[in-house]
Amino acid sequence: MKLVLDADVLIGALDGSDPHHAQARALFIGWQEQNATRLISVVNLSEVLVAPAADRRRLRAAREAIATLGVAIHQPGEPIGVEAARLRSAHPLSLPDAYCLATARYADASVVSFDQNVLRAAALEGVATAVTAVRRQRQGGR
Repeated sequence: MKLVLDADVLIGALDGSDPHHAQARALFIGWQEQNATRLISVVNLSEVLVAPAADRRRLRAAREAIATLGVAIHQPGEPIGVEAARLRSAHPLSLPDAYCLATARYADASVVSFDQNVLRAAALEGVATAVTAVRRQRQGGR
């Protein structure tokens, strides 16, 4: 299984005060057990690192945690940039969210996001989502 993570999923895993923290941690544990490939676009990584970047130690700790979680950083090329622009134009998405979807399309991966706009656009575009995995984890954690 290959997954492209939206920033909110990784932020949820890293930030204990985030409302998605428990769910994100459960997902990462499950993905580790399944040996799932986890990717994040460097554009979405920038979103994740905004808050930690205010302090050098927090930034270093966040980057180490991301590596420990087994998340690979995907470097978008021109085709992904063009597709992200098209997606941004076609849907009510931020440019980083459009990069997340474009990355998933080009990596032949499923998108994982807590953002309903991202999941809705993915469905409309025929980009696979791991939303069922998210729901299963949520039900299993209750």
